[in-house]
Amino acid sequence: MVPFSQEFKDQIVELHRKGGRTFIDLAREFNLSATTVSNWVRAADKRDAKLERARIADNAAGQGGESDKAKIRRLEKELARKEQELEILGKALAFFARRADQ
Repeated sequence: MVPFSQEFKDQIVELHRKGGRTFIDLAREFNLSATTVSNWVRAADKRDAKLERARIADNAAGQGGESDKAKIRRLEKELARKEQELEILGKALAFFARRADQ
């Protein structure tokens, strides 16, 4: 297995997040597996969530915490990202199920 630099992984994640590219599209273009791309995105999401929790904890200690509006915005963004991931994984599952039936 070829080890990829963190910088490369971060670039792939950004292409997915900001470029709206699917796991499968990125996998094909960069000769990766869609599962690998998915794992990198999921790991980045966890890392970002951890950093956000730390930032919120720091703010709570100094300013009384995250406002309700900011929390709602953050949770809506997180929900949208999770829904997109679920949709992509559902499409991948359907694709591979059709492929297995052939």
